[in-house]
Amino acid sequence: MFAAQPTNGSPTFLSYPTIGDVFGPAVAPTLSPIAAKRLNLLALAPRALKGSNDPTTDTPRLPGPNSATSINAGVRQAGFAGLLIDQSGQPIFYAIHMNQTFADFVRSKQLTTKAAVENADPNLELPKGAVELKSAWRVVPKGNVPENYITVEASVPTLKRKGELLEVDESAPLRSETVALLALHVVFIPEGHPEFVWATFEHVDANGTRDLAPAAASQPSPDNGLPGGVDGPVKAQDFVLYKGGTLASAANQFLTDAIMASSFDERHRTFLSGGKPLQTSIYRMFPGSKSVGAGMDEDEDIVDLNKSMTSLFAQNAPNDPRRNYRLVGAIWMDKPERFAPGMKIENPAGMTTDDPAAIVAGEDGLSSMAMESFTQNSFVNCFSCHDTRVVKDLNGNVVLKAKKLNVSHIFSKFVIDSK
Repeated sequence: MFAAQPTNGSPTFLSYPTIGDVFGPAVAPTLSPIAAKRLNLLALAPRALKGSNDPTTDTPRLPGPNSATSINAGVRQAGFAGLLIDQSGQPIFYAIHMNQTFADFVRSKQLTTKAAVENADPNLELPKGAVELKSAWRVVPKGNVPENYITVEASVPTLKRKGELLEVDESAPLRSETVALLALHVVFIPEGHPEFVWATFEHVDANGTRDLAPAAASQPSPDNGLPGGVDGPVKAQDFVLYKGGTLASAANQFLTDAIMASSFDERHRTFLSGGKPLQTSIYRMFPGSKSVGAGMDEDEDIVDLNKSMTSLFAQNAPNDPRRNYRLVGAIWMDKPERFAPGMKIENPAGMTTDDPAAIVAGEDGLSSMAMESFTQNSFVNCFSCHDTRVVKDLNGNVVLKAKKLNVSHIFSKFVIDSK
């Protein structure tokens, strides 16, 4: 609530430092945060698929359209494999911010050079109070701005075709667009949890129901990954990120670079197929955000908390745009004392988060529909990608040795993108 409260008309977290602010423009060569700030705008960028720290050891958790190998290839290959596209044919854009505690830690430990991060103490931890925020935004018409979203003016790059690839046109000036907040990851370190607590929020409709994408009617089958093992439309109606009537087997699939390039209309900056908007259709594979067991209902504590917030907003701030967002769930280590370099943070296969022996607690099937859209079957929760193992590229080359800081991809991104 604090991070999203309005400050001068925009959510507070938009005033927080970005990766470029802390580490320098070398990590954001396609989008200058300085140029955006000169325009007093939020700087956004497209986001390709994100994979795990060590792609050489990944195996899919469940059958599905996107294997761990294809997802990790999308991270490293040229272009924007895995670009999320809404019902209007518009790409979804993203931003990453960190609070001052996080930024001060980086500077005080002098972690602003590639060598410093590479040589950091494996047991160095981020401090209590550090926060990382990842936000997803859709472009909306300037003359028809939705009232039930947090909206701001943003600085957005222009995409262009280059052969069978889609890339940022670095020769084109950044353009100003009105964007609406779809989802927000709030990743924070409370007392005793250096691994972060990973929480995610999504937009809801007037009835308090999440409206970015539908949820499956049943848990995915371990045999084919489909809801209850049966294919069919997930929902008849449209959602922001789902075209009504789309089969489960045709959803949660990213478009190849070649298809995106051939369907991209550079003049209107949209994706078209047969003259109509082309979209990627997404649905929630784990309806209750739990990957183990048959339970499909949301956690009662989450439901009660959201009901309480709905009531508080209705009574005290009925026009506050934050009332249109709800907590989906969170995940953390139930035994944070085991947090150490070189560990894969996961429960044994088949173990629920309610088991006294579980390492991971919370919603272990938690994904953001706007940020982890295509990775639900391979990387079922935040810890599937965020851990303290060695960071490697697809060829097995070590990018960062095993260390606690690897749990945040901010550091590995800095090392990989540093010139």
